[in-house]
Amino acid sequence: MTDKELDHDISEVERTLGYEFKDRSLLVHALTRRSFWHENRETCEENNERMEFLGDAVLGLIIADSLYRRFPEDKEGELQKKRAGLVNRSTLARLTRELDLARFIRMGKGDELSGCRERDSILADTFEALLAAVYLDGGVRRCGDVIERLFKFLLDECSDQDQSHDFRSMLQERFQAEFGVTPSYKVLEEWGEEHRKTFAVAVFLGKEMAGRGIGSSKREAAQNAAREAFQKLDDAQFL
Repeated sequence: MTDKELDHDISEVERTLGYEFKDRSLLVHALTRRSFWHENRETCEENNERMEFLGDAVLGLIIADSLYRRFPEDKEGELQKKRAGLVNRSTLARLTRELDLARFIRMGKGDELSGCRERDSILADTFEALLAAVYLDGGVRRCGDVIERLFKFLLDECSDQDQSHDFRSMLQERFQAEFGVTPSYKVLEEWGEEHRKTFAVAVFLGKEMAGRGIGSSKREAAQNAAREAFQKLDDAQFL
């Protein structure tokens, strides 16, 4: 990539984020995967791994602050649910795709060939690194402005009612944070005519069943199982 092409990409990302960098090298680092850095050490100074760590913390703080102010009547558990629905891998990957930022990620040839540009984990990590770049360049207030704008639609969707969040993603975040494991799902049974089946799915924390759900599809049943498990977590029904 030529310097002119890189400058063009930087300008495009700045327009998308709604933030103009004083130090553009921060933005370049945020877009640089370790695989690219490894293949271009002569010309590439850093990759974005440390920035992912920082961006995750900054995002969590800004979203927590926003929810705290928007929902003064919510209890801690309700705020945690809202935050888990907003700050998770699937949501960040979705935003990265919607903002068309994936095409600007600098990655090695091997990663490119293996389809890493489409992986949720890489898209989410890059999104966090970009937020870290804004924070390092402009401070918490400017970074907060960017996050509030990018998450405005999702924040507006939050309410005191039962939300249409992805409970599977929310549960995974909680399980990994509190127990260090990823939940697993199993179809327990299915019944009905071929075109009108009903499924029963269970979600497990290790070997222990944490929740059970029923739905007209495996996906719906899994969501309902995750919802039940999430509620049990808040009610401290299992450890």
